[in-house]
Amino acid sequence: MWISKLELTCFKSYQHQVFEFPEPENGKNIVLIGGMNGFGKTTILEALYLCLYGKDAIIHLARAGLKSDDKKGYPTFLEGALNGQAKRDGSDVMMVRVTINRTKTKAIDICRKWFFKSNGSGTWTGDEEAVVRDVIRGIPESPRVDGRNGFHFSEMLDEIFVPAHIAPFFFFDGEEVKKLADQSRIEQVKQGLEGLLGVELLRHLADRLKSFEGVKRSEVISVDEDRLAGLSEQLDQCEGQLKKLLQGAEAAESQKNRLRAEQQSLVERITSAGGGGGDIAMVKELVEEREQIRNKLRESHRELEDILSGRLPFHLIPNELTEEYKGQVGAEINWFAWESEKRSLEPRKVEFQSAFGSQLVPVIYPALSEDQNSAIEKRLDAAWEALFYPPPDDCADEIIHSYLHDGQREKSLDFLNSMALGRKEIQEVLSSQYAFQQRADELGRKIARLEGIDRDGTLTALKAELEKIQFDIDALSEKTRSDDRLISSLEYQVNTIRADFMREQGRLDDSSPVRSLIEKSERVRKVLDEVIPALFPLKVKALGRAMTEVYKKLAHKQQVEKIEITQDGNAKILSKTGREIIFDRSAGENQIFATALIAGLAKVSGVKAPMVVDTPLGRLDSEHRNNIVNFWVSDKSRQVILLSQDEEIDYRFHKEIAEYVSVTYLLEHVDVGDGIGRTTAKQGKYFTKGRR
Repeated sequence: MWISKLELTCFKSYQHQVFEFPEPENGKNIVLIGGMNGFGKTTILEALYLCLYGKDAIIHLARAGLKSDDKKGYPTFLEGALNGQAKRDGSDVMMVRVTINRTKTKAIDICRKWFFKSNGSGTWTGDEEAVVRDVIRGIPESPRVDGRNGFHFSEMLDEIFVPAHIAPFFFFDGEEVKKLADQSRIEQVKQGLEGLLGVELLRHLADRLKSFEGVKRSEVISVDEDRLAGLSEQLDQCEGQLKKLLQGAEAAESQKNRLRAEQQSLVERITSAGGGGGDIAMVKELVEEREQIRNKLRESHRELEDILSGRLPFHLIPNELTEEYKGQVGAEINWFAWESEKRSLEPRKVEFQSAFGSQLVPVIYPALSEDQNSAIEKRLDAAWEALFYPPPDDCADEIIHSYLHDGQREKSLDFLNSMALGRKEIQEVLSSQYAFQQRADELGRKIARLEGIDRDGTLTALKAELEKIQFDIDALSEKTRSDDRLISSLEYQVNTIRADFMREQGRLDDSSPVRSLIEKSERVRKVLDEVIPALFPLKVKALGRAMTEVYKKLAHKQQVEKIEITQDGNAKILSKTGREIIFDRSAGENQIFATALIAGLAKVSGVKAPMVVDTPLGRLDSEHRNNIVNFWVSDKSRQVILLSQDEEIDYRFHKEIAEYVSVTYLLEHVDVGDGIGRTTAKQGKYFTKGRR
């Protein structure tokens, strides 16, 4: 399944644009669309959402990381999306068309149009039309209109493509991954599972039912409303206190888990330091190894000093100045070569003049006067000079670098050409230094321990720290027991107040003909409240397996055996021995975890749909970036459309992944006046060399 065509008409900065994407085959499953910020990359993602999901897209745009204003709503979004030129010309139709191929011969064509007033105000009339056609071997069948004759396009999407509530796992802004990565892992997993299971839709339904009940209750006869309002306020207050206590208990349990992990780490450090009878290496062997490492470290320092003092300064000179110098020196070399050739022929000139003057035939009669002989000599000199002037075009007009003698100009050019320096070379030297320093420090610590670690009180400090952690764990356990008593008390109080409230509410509802409707709505909401927590265990194991597979492909660190997700949404990263690994919450590690979560959710959903990613490689380092790209191309049948600016997938990186790219587009943007811009896409083009 792949998106084979996307057509935009009067949509934002696109007056009319057609994108055509080939089938992912022969290992080419990447579509690359490049554009500077503000040129219309995100517009492509918005158009896809609007065409497929209509007004339902608004709530999902925010989850996909795209800007939407829930307060102003769908009409305001559409009116802002109408092309400025179209608005100025009084055009009244905006259209997005998407063609999705299920096989080579079967496709579905979706065309959604929005209609506006033609008076130039750009006001949406409230009318839109979604027309769907099946296409068999390139021939469209009869159209079906959403909402007519029992046809509902959303139900069709649920069956053959991507349901709206899981669309953000396939079509999203990479900035959303950053936002997700900044949350705690429990929040990340819960948010992802809720999206996968459609919990957001269920909560939205519950809120609408609650609003419905409120409207209906306003129609009933008042029965002791003051008491009912007091019970409602008291119930809300107690439920708020209970919620805070439950959140505090969850935080305390998380803190205890972290402390237990630190406790285990300290026990292992004390054991390895000799406090627990661990194996001890020979000091002599460790000292010899450390000296070897220090020698390598000194060599890497010298290599870095050579780079910094010898080659790097030349890269600080503007490239234009360096090229100008090379051009001038090359032209001077050509001038001196021409001058040398001219001087080498100078003796031949003297020989020629002497031979010319000694000729006796034919006789010149009458004999030339002295002035005439002088004139002939001057003409010969001028004719000889004309053989060499003006100098060739590649010679310097002026010798600027006269301080350079013979041979030094060629040496200076050779020197500049040998000054090439790449970022990878510097990074490799720095990485080597870091690795040598880390190993030297580690050996130093081992030697210190083996020579008597407790001389400076290290072992005592470790044991004291272990005792403090145990004290903190005990204190948290005591607080948890105290909070549990308060929670039990509050739960009893909440249940009692709720029973009174429901009894009074029932009396109120009994006085109205609409009570049966309200009771049905309440029963549905009660079922929803019970169903939502029960949904999580259905997918946590499958999600853990999918995340493990993806995480191993994306992460640098290879000690991870699996990711285990508990029923409350807590994610644990386990080593091969089954112990939980506590990683630092670095930006890169968290983004990789969040990316693995999104990819795992997409996999668990069972939907074989394309992926469309805006800003795909925002803050990743080069290795994580390569890992993610390798993951995208690992499933050769899944189409991946990347909307990138020039700092993410630049000219060099594009060349590295060119074998996986089926087609490229480059977005070009021009200002047509009155703050209106126009974007066009050039197929087969991408950022050229030099953009960085």
